[in-house]
Amino acid sequence: MANDNDGHARATAESRLGHLVAGHLNARSEQLPDGVAERLRGIRHMAVDRQPRRLQAAIPARRLALAVVGGSGGEANWRLRLGLLLAVPTLLFGLYMLQHFQQERFVHRIADIDTALLLDDLPPQAYVDPGFRTYLRQDD
Repeated sequence: MANDNDGHARATAESRLGHLVAGHLNARSEQLPDGVAERLRGIRHMAVDRQPRRLQAAIPARRLALAVVGGSGGEANWRLRLGLLLAVPTLLFGLYMLQHFQQERFVHRIADIDTALLLDDLPPQAYVDPGFRTYLRQDD
């Protein structure tokens, strides 16, 4: 509740400051050359055109945040919560399975190498030879 009051007070203060700055700019605009006044007017229109878009983009994000934390939302509220509730365990299960698959693949690869080394008829000096790794890589 305190956050809502703080946000409202901040918005009010920003609005007041905006009106104060706009008033000062309007009072001084009569003293500017025509070219500068036209550029400022164009920039002002661009700023006004952008303002509603930012507010409209913030509304869906605020609704989503309210729905997640338990705000109003009616029918869509429980569907969103259910979707999030199912998405998190599904993601965790997928990550676990990916890690398990990678680990199994690694173990099988090491086991294949160990089996090949144990069943091979190479003399012990071959295992000490620096070119032995190159020989094994070429065999793959």
